[in-house]
Amino acid sequence: MKKLIALLLALVMVFAMAACSSSSDSSTTDEEETTTETETTEAEADAEAPADEEAETETAESGYTGEAVTIIFNSSYAETETAGVLAGYFKDYLEELTDGAITVNISYGGTLFTVDDELDACGEGAINMMIFGHSKHTSELPVLNALPDFAPESIQNAVDYFDYVFADEAAGAAITAEAEEYGITYLSVNAGGANYFLANFEFENLTDLVAKSTAFGNMAPVKFEAIGFTVVGVYPWDCYSAFDTGLMDASQMDGVGMYDMSLYEVAQYWMFDGTFAAGNFMTVNTEWWESLSAEAQAAIQEACDATKAYSIEYNQSSYEELEGNLEAKGVTLVDMTDEEFDQWWSAIFESAADDALTAAEENGNTEDVQAVLQAAADFTGYDITF
Repeated sequence: MKKLIALLLALVMVFAMAACSSSSDSSTTDEEETTTETETTEAEADAEAPADEEAETETAESGYTGEAVTIIFNSSYAETETAGVLAGYFKDYLEELTDGAITVNISYGGTLFTVDDELDACGEGAINMMIFGHSKHTSELPVLNALPDFAPESIQNAVDYFDYVFADEAAGAAITAEAEEYGITYLSVNAGGANYFLANFEFENLTDLVAKSTAFGNMAPVKFEAIGFTVVGVYPWDCYSAFDTGLMDASQMDGVGMYDMSLYEVAQYWMFDGTFAAGNFMTVNTEWWESLSAEAQAAIQEACDATKAYSIEYNQSSYEELEGNLEAKGVTLVDMTDEEFDQWWSAIFESAADDALTAAEENGNTEDVQAVLQAAADFTGYDITF
């Protein structure tokens, strides 16, 4: 019995020692693994921390951090006109850029303020912003309108032309000072389209068109009167009814805009005039603009710049499709000769210069007007003397 008890005790001691040995080994291994995992985790954390911090910084910098703003925006153009399309693009871009923190409430087609009233409305703060057809305000803004609003060669060239004049030290300062008097600031210029003459009668060339027209509809008469047209005042949106009722028999405008207004139904003879328009400035009330944070201003300016780029793309695409669309509608396309274009471009530039300089003598701002005309002449290669 004693031998059996002794044997059992011996076995218990053996198992106990084995258990202790196993526990010790396991503890050592666990500690080593824990230490290794801790060291690895800390090393990974150290390695990843800068990247995470950088990612968080980039996210913060790329998101809009300015205040919430609601922009009261006036468009005297219809939503389907080119300038109306650009206003809509600006709205969509800005609202997406700021995740809806800045919203744009657009009134189209002059339903809030007409083209005659929008300059005062913007300057007085009744609206915050507008897509501004400056050529309708020659008497109020004679320095800006001394600049011929058409340019030859291409749509891109027309935008570059305006940017060049605004960047010119003397011309840019004169235009800015004039705008300040009305309480407005120009943020960017947009491309317009290719310009066409059109008539409801058959004509062979520019000379023939001038000779046959008795009522040329347009709201900027000087350059058309310079080549012999008898001009009657008709706004673009009234052209269809004016053709239809016989109030006018010919006109000249952005071809895509005239196509969108279905003027091919009432005027079947069209002629590309070799020029491209720009203008329709993204314009703000200065006091409102200066009240915004730097972040809000930067977002709005980015949307304006994006709209400018889109205006070139949009007008180029529309121009490339236009003549095919016109032919499909049964329009007769007339060619302008190089000699006639030279005559027309001279009329555009000289009439704008003469009219602007005459007004400048009365307004006492001849030096400012000359600065604008000189910059325009430098860009287009036109020979001008004062």
